[in-house]
Amino acid sequence: MAISIFVDSTIEVLNSVDVGGIPTAVCEMSDGNLAVGNRDGIVSIISSDGLIKKSFELDGKIIGLLEINDNLIVGSSISGICGYSEEIIWTHELNSGCEIICLCGTDFLVADSSGFLFRFDSNGELLWEKELGQMTHICSNQEGDFSAIALENGNFMIINSSGDQIRSSEAASDDIETISSMIFRSADVLVVSRNSLGMAIDDRPENRIECWSIRKGQIHSCEVDSLVNCITSTPKGVLLGCFNGELLELEINSKAYNQLSNFDYSIKQIFPWKEDILVASWFDIARVNANGKVIWSLEHIGIVEQISHIGESRVAILGDDKKQHNHTPIFIINPDSAIISNEYNFEEENFNLDSEFSGALSIEEEQASSMKPLSPPDSSEIFEALDEELEVDLSPPEVEVDILEDLSQSARALNLPPIVDVGEDLTVKSDSDGTAMVLLDGSKSYDPDGIINTWSWENDSDKVISNNSQVKVKLSRGVHVFYLTIVDDRGASSKATLTVQVL
Repeated sequence: MAISIFVDSTIEVLNSVDVGGIPTAVCEMSDGNLAVGNRDGIVSIISSDGLIKKSFELDGKIIGLLEINDNLIVGSSISGICGYSEEIIWTHELNSGCEIICLCGTDFLVADSSGFLFRFDSNGELLWEKELGQMTHICSNQEGDFSAIALENGNFMIINSSGDQIRSSEAASDDIETISSMIFRSADVLVVSRNSLGMAIDDRPENRIECWSIRKGQIHSCEVDSLVNCITSTPKGVLLGCFNGELLELEINSKAYNQLSNFDYSIKQIFPWKEDILVASWFDIARVNANGKVIWSLEHIGIVEQISHIGESRVAILGDDKKQHNHTPIFIINPDSAIISNEYNFEEENFNLDSEFSGALSIEEEQASSMKPLSPPDSSEIFEALDEELEVDLSPPEVEVDILEDLSQSARALNLPPIVDVGEDLTVKSDSDGTAMVLLDGSKSYDPDGIINTWSWENDSDKVISNNSQVKVKLSRGVHVFYLTIVDDRGASSKATLTVQVL
């Protein structure tokens, strides 16, 4: 007998909290509670025991949450920004809504959808505003005297506390580049993940990590195999979470990286926990030690989007069921909980294949199988009954139900979803000013058993740009993603994605 053992280690979920909707933002608060905002504009304050202590609602999706001087700062896609302490204490409307919000020392930065960057103090007073262009990422050092701004066209810049540009880096003009992640490793060193589509055939790496000094400029560059989704600083350098599932370690002044682990799916976040880290990858969160060994793994109901402290010894895990768009609960765990090991034993039995267990027929069984079966004693009565004349009614059956009408009613009751058609992905050339006018056309969409009531075109920031079947947009060079959602007269909906590349 051969026995193989597979051990699956996990931990217990202490609490599962349903705040309604899909969580989009989270913030650890100084009193040990957790603030969570969702797609419907609801902000909930949760205790470390999983109790919802209070909640309030704003217009639009909650973009981000920050805490400054015991006040909660909330960014909304429609309402702009506001300060909250037991109640809303101040508000500041933004004409184009809040797209990004970032802590900057004791102040905070806000980017809107029209390309403006604002700096506010903790009381919501506007300090300055600058028009920089469409922004994708913002980060600041701990002191707040330097901030890095990544633009949609692949450029980035470093600004001081007054908003003045002190250093910049432009994307290659003969390629399409993006910035996927960046972080200040120290007060004056910025780590940037840069990626290109590889349209130019040369020796430049398609995916690379760049280190920039505020005083010296670029001081280091290292090629990686995949796009980097997230960066976390360590005493020795940085940890990189990659799109292809690789967990990499890059030390200071090192020309190559060290692969700590390799997950099956893309890594979303790396969260430090004591001497180890928690890694969010697809539906799972795993605790990984310094050598890259997975200590335990826990599966969430949704794709894990964010990890945050809640209290001294607990962690909150936020997920998103992107397919069904159902409410996804928040898991509260203690990463140091006792490990539950599930052992699976697989046994292989080896038998002596002698005549007793061979499966072959014995001599007596072979003789019995070759003989004609004996008829039962009362079989003659059965045959006589079969010979009797049977009365068969050949009249046409009475049809009491109209089958076609019944099927038609069933189909109407099902309400087939509408068919959304946005055509093939587009690649267009830009004009001399670096932009192109593109028609987003969903007019070929239809509803097989009704009519389409509403149309909604959104950009990749979830901002609605049109409620018509067609819309013209002016796009800069780069890759742009749009979504068309249609709803029929009985509430069924469908959604499609269109990618536009402007060269």
